[in-house]
Amino acid sequence: MTYPLELRESTHLIHDDYPVNLFRNRCQTCSEHEPILGLHWHEHFEIIQMVTGQAVFHIESKPYLVAPGDCLFVPSGGLHVGYQVGSEPVEYIAIVFNKKLLNIDTKDSAHHQYVRPYLEGLIQFPVAYPDKDPDNEVLSLLVNQTVRELELKDRAYELAVKHNLYSLFIQLSRRFSPFSSEPQGTNPNRRLERFKPLFLFVDEHPTGKISVEEAAGYVNLNPYHFCKMFKKITGRTFVEYMNLQRVSRAEQLLRETDYTITEIAELIGCGNPNYFTKLFKQYRGVAPSRIR
Repeated sequence: MTYPLELRESTHLIHDDYPVNLFRNRCQTCSEHEPILGLHWHEHFEIIQMVTGQAVFHIESKPYLVAPGDCLFVPSGGLHVGYQVGSEPVEYIAIVFNKKLLNIDTKDSAHHQYVRPYLEGLIQFPVAYPDKDPDNEVLSLLVNQTVRELELKDRAYELAVKHNLYSLFIQLSRRFSPFSSEPQGTNPNRRLERFKPLFLFVDEHPTGKISVEEAAGYVNLNPYHFCKMFKKITGRTFVEYMNLQRVSRAEQLLRETDYTITEIAELIGCGNPNYFTKLFKQYRGVAPSRIR
C-alpha cells in the first residue's frame, strides 16, 4: 500500500553510508489520547520499544496497545501514528534504519532466500512483539544491545549495530519465513510449503509476466484461495508483490548500471517509461532519476 507524499517523513539518519539513527521520545505532560507520534511514513524500517507508560500505535491502520518492554516492527513504507493511553508520562525508543544498512552485495544464497525478501518489502514480519512473550526474549535483547551501541558510540559500534540488526532479521526469518520447514508464530500452517516453488520462481524471474491465474495454478489453488493465502503469508497482494520485485530490480539496475530509464523500463517488463516512473514513485516515494 502507498500513501500521500505529503505524509512522507525525511528522517535524519547518521549518514548515507550508515543509514540508521536512534530517537528517544518523551512526553511528560501528555493527556489521554494525545498524539505522541505524528501520522507519517518513510521508506525505512522502524523498531519502536516502549520504555514507560502506555500507548496505542496505529500501523497500517491496525491498532497495537503497547506497555513497557513491548516492541513494534514498522515495515518499510508503513503509515504509522501513536497516541497516549492513560496519564502516566510516556517514553519510547525508535530505531530507524534503511535496508541499505543490511544488504549484502555478494551472491549469498542464504541471505537471498531468508533476509532479502523482508529487506525488499516482498514479505512482511508481524508488527507486535509483547515483552511478556518468552519467544520474544532474544529480540528484546538484540534491540536493547542496539540501543546501547547507538547511545554509547564506542569503538566499532557501527559494526555492532549492523550485526545486531542483521541477527534480528535472522531470528524473525526463522520464526516467520514461508520457506521454513516448520513455520511458527503467525504462519503455523504447513501448507505454506507449497508456496516455496512459486517464491523461488518469482525471485529468479523478477521481470517475468505471470498472472494471478498462472501463479495460482503453479501451487494448485484456485485464484480466490490463492489470493487469500498469498496475502496472509506476505501481507501483500500478488500484484503488489510482483510490482515490488520489479521496482527492486529496477533500483539495482539504476545504482549498478548505465542503462537509461527507458532501457530499464523495458528490462523489468514495464515497457512504457512513463508508467515505470509512476510505478517507481509509488513504491519508493521518489522518481527513478533521483536514485541516479
